[in-house]
Amino acid sequence: MESRAYTSDTIGVVAVSPMNESTSALVADAHDIVREQLALAWRRHLERVQEVLEAQWPEQMERTLEETVAGLAARLEEQYQDAFEGRIQQELAAASGERRALLEKLNQSARALRNFESEAQWARTLVDSTRGFCDRAALFLLSGRALHVEAARGIDEAAPSSDVPLDAAPAFASAVETRDTLVAMRTAGEMSEPLAAWLGGSATEKFYLMPVTSRSEVLALLYAEGRVDTEALELLAAMAGAVRDSRPAAPTTAGELVTIAPAQLKPEILSWFSLSQQDRELHLKAQRFARVQVAGIRLYQSDTVKNGRSGKSLYASLKNEIDAAREAFRSDYLHSSETMVDYLHLEILRTLANDDVDALGPDYPGPMV
Repeated sequence: MESRAYTSDTIGVVAVSPMNESTSALVADAHDIVREQLALAWRRHLERVQEVLEAQWPEQMERTLEETVAGLAARLEEQYQDAFEGRIQQELAAASGERRALLEKLNQSARALRNFESEAQWARTLVDSTRGFCDRAALFLLSGRALHVEAARGIDEAAPSSDVPLDAAPAFASAVETRDTLVAMRTAGEMSEPLAAWLGGSATEKFYLMPVTSRSEVLALLYAEGRVDTEALELLAAMAGAVRDSRPAAPTTAGELVTIAPAQLKPEILSWFSLSQQDRELHLKAQRFARVQVAGIRLYQSDTVKNGRSGKSLYASLKNEIDAAREAFRSDYLHSSETMVDYLHLEILRTLANDDVDALGPDYPGPMV
């Protein structure tokens, strides 16, 4: 029998070869399985990510958008606030300059009015002082129940050669009666035919009348039209009347008796120029309040006023209205300044009683100061 010899190397090769093939197959299968599992896991991961994005993306985008818009709005608001504050400062500075210019102009007008030497000069000065406060102006002096054009500005046509009856100019008559600023349309029915022809009547344009009072009487009407600053013109009219109040009354003729009114009926009013700016404004408000209150009583209680005046019982007939006005004046004005005057009493005496103290009746309590 032939003998065969096998070495250890040979035996190892023969034994290992079949094992490597089997292992390779298993490894390959394992790789395939791992790849499939990884692919499946990746797909599931992508699906999960997609689900999360679809569920949370709109809310996240909305939140992000809101935060972005809020930040932008905050920056814009800050910029706008800075610009707004700067604009306000500019406007305040401009307004302060305009106020100083207005006060200076009014002071100049007051000095010019105070130094008048004749009625004609006084009228021209008052009308010239309206520059910047209206486009056109005129001053009508009252001569009895007639209007006389004393001075005008901005009106090229010649003034009426004759006086105009007050009764023919309803707006002017109403301003005299109420002693308050009046606004009316520029028509012949309001102004009279001669004045409408001179000033140019227009049913679509307004004119303003500011009464100028002196010694409790309306002595003139300040006419204004166009762009009108009523407060400034009312102050000018008040200053013009105060200047006339500061002048001595016209002397009486020889042989004429002088009647001294009781001191309690018309208390002495301090010089307008001795008052502070604050007191002047307060006095003007008090005067305007008194005129409005009494004008309302006369308008809405006209029959009662007439009957009370003729029966010397105005206060008894209008006790509720007069007491209410007195209480309001006492509360708002009487104790606001040491220089305050009972303008309500003066207006009641002038407008309701026609300067006849007896018409108020024995029950009238008299002035509050």
